[in-house]
Amino acid sequence: MSWKTEIQLMDLNQSQRLEVTCTVCGHSRYENSYRLVRRYGFGFEYLDEVERLLVCGQQGCLGTVRLALSTEEETEGFVGGLA
Repeated sequence: MSWKTEIQLMDLNQSQRLEVTCTVCGHSRYENSYRLVRRYGFGFEYLDEVERLLVCGQQGCLGTVRLALSTEEETEGFVGGLA
C-alpha cells in the first residue's frame, strides 16, 4: 500500500499543487488539484489512478508520469560549517 492508494484527489485542498514528472523524458510541470477535477473530471479517483490516467505534456512524448505532492514552502540551500 502506498499513500497514493489512500488519498482521493478531492481529499486534497483546492490549492494543492501536484508535481507531474514524465518517467520517459523527465519533463516536469505543476498541476493544481482543483484544475484536474474541473478539466478532466477527476475527483473520486485515487492519486495512483490519476497518475495512470495522466500523460506527459511535452509535445510528441505521451509518456507515463509520476505524481508528487508539492509543498508551498520555499526550500533553502544548505549552509555549511561547524558550530
